[in-house]
Amino acid sequence: MIENIILFILFLGILIFVHELGHFIFAKILKVDVEEFALGFPPRLISKKINETVYSLNLIFFGGYVKLRGEDNVEDPYGFLNQPAYKKILITLGGVIFNLIFAYFLFSIGYLYGLPEFAGRISNITVVQVFKDSPAEKADIKIGDVILYFKYKNKLIEIKNIQNVKDVLKDYIGEEITIGILRGKEKLEVKLVPEIKDSIGPLGIAFSSIKLEKKPFPSNFYYGLIKTYEVKKNLIFAFKEFFVRLFKEIRVAKEVVGPLGIYDIYTQMRTLGISYILHFMALISLNLVLINILPFPALDGGRFIVYFGELITGKRIPFKIENLINIIGVTILLILALIITVKDIYYKIK
Repeated sequence: MIENIILFILFLGILIFVHELGHFIFAKILKVDVEEFALGFPPRLISKKINETVYSLNLIFFGGYVKLRGEDNVEDPYGFLNQPAYKKILITLGGVIFNLIFAYFLFSIGYLYGLPEFAGRISNITVVQVFKDSPAEKADIKIGDVILYFKYKNKLIEIKNIQNVKDVLKDYIGEEITIGILRGKEKLEVKLVPEIKDSIGPLGIAFSSIKLEKKPFPSNFYYGLIKTYEVKKNLIFAFKEFFVRLFKEIRVAKEVVGPLGIYDIYTQMRTLGISYILHFMALISLNLVLINILPFPALDGGRFIVYFGELITGKRIPFKIENLINIIGVTILLILALIITVKDIYYKIK
């Protein structure tokens, strides 16, 4: 468990680093001084100053920031607030641009190993969860095993599609069946007895009909671009559904997860291998793009709206008003994050 936690922190750290690096690089290119490049939020653990920039690692690791010269001082003529609007826009969007590029890079590299794709065939059922004290656990079925076939008394059990596995196996409750599995490159057969357990199914496993789709170099970079577009499109649809439900029903959907939920998914992906980790990291990176681009105070999207308005009108919102709006935005985001975290804990206990 300690190993999982350490690797998960590294997993999050890479995503945070990429986002903040985008802000940092654009600031450097546009010759805006960076006072601090931070991973996490204070209290500070370690720091080192190089030229005018302090590079720091902080204790509260869920986030990071790039502190620009004069971002809270309107009197500094060379500070961020007194930069041309186009510079402020590019620096603000730097994080999401880097997250988008990083997701594309991960998908492209992932295709060399094989990216998870929906297969829709019984020959591609992969075990993604094994429930405690279930028939599958007793038979030593493991996460990542690929189910090849089901047999009863040497006769193949007909499974038309992944959706009807549970229904078909109910006919064999209390009877010993044989399951053919592929574990790595090794083919095995295990015997087990399906049980009546509606909450986890007769076998006590969760599975998905997936295959690993490989693309050779250099075509992997083309397919990585297609994959990035398709996933981003699906995530935009999911975001729309989330906000419709949030405002109509005034509740956070069960499917929406915070750091604890992401950790649970990460541990499952890690057991399935590098392909699944790359895919999952790319998904989170694209999620960060969509979350940060929302036109909400304190997020990059909210700041973009302010600076774009400044670019069009030539007038700047007074700093005190902008700062107050951002404080309200941060407060709302923290409350929402707390609600999601409490929900994660509730469902984990339940």
